[in-house]
Amino acid sequence: VRLLLSKGHSCYRPRRTGERKRKSVRGCIVDANLSVLSLVIVKKGEKDIPGLTDTTVPRRLGPKRASRIRKLFNLSKEDDVRQRKLLEFIVLSVR
Repeated sequence: VRLLLSKGHSCYRPRRTGERKRKSVRGCIVDANLSVLSLVIVKKGEKDIPGLTDTTVPRRLGPKRASRIRKLFNLSKEDDVRQRKLLEFIVLSVR
């Protein structure tokens, strides 16, 4: 199936105003000919998927906004947020 994609469609970014492009799309059919699927886990099931849901990945970056740092560390408005500021290379494991 070949669709005529314009601005706002996924998987297409027009280079000029009003530009459209006809591209082949797969649709919703999944079979053995596909090499890669892009998926998001919405709900955890009864059993773990090895290597995917059995490990927790720590957060690489922390929040930058003061109110979100307060929320993360359960700080009050009087506490100094600048002492708790996280650097980018510090690994933060939360939740």
